[in-house]
Amino acid sequence: MKQVNFNEQLEHDLERLSVEIKDQRTDQNGEALAEREVLKRSIQSLSEKLPVNAPVVSVEPQKSDENGSLPSYLALDKNHPEVKREVEGLVGIVFQEGLDKAINTARTRSPFVEDAFHDALVDRLLPELKKRGII
Repeated sequence: MKQVNFNEQLEHDLERLSVEIKDQRTDQNGEALAEREVLKRSIQSLSEKLPVNAPVVSVEPQKSDENGSLPSYLALDKNHPEVKREVEGLVGIVFQEGLDKAINTARTRSPFVEDAFHDALVDRLLPELKKRGII
């Protein structure tokens, strides 16, 4: 039975992500990867497949990290509140407008912000993907 916990666009994105997860389960040496690493590589793979000229949206500042959307290394960092807001905004785009728009928007940011966004997205999606038996 198919579970629907998010909007239709995000459900479609999770289906695409599940296909990538199946492809990423083992590294090139045939070794099994940790769940977080599989998910992160899957997100990066989707990112690489998106056209470069895809639409970018503005990142709205988000409230503080109430829902645990920041990776721990960033959540504990007191020196970069603008980076925290940017990453939280990118995660918010995923749930409001879809994964593709968020990934394309993250591409336009610094590599640190883009990587932190990927880490934050892994933290947010991993429990749901586990619950669905995808990972």
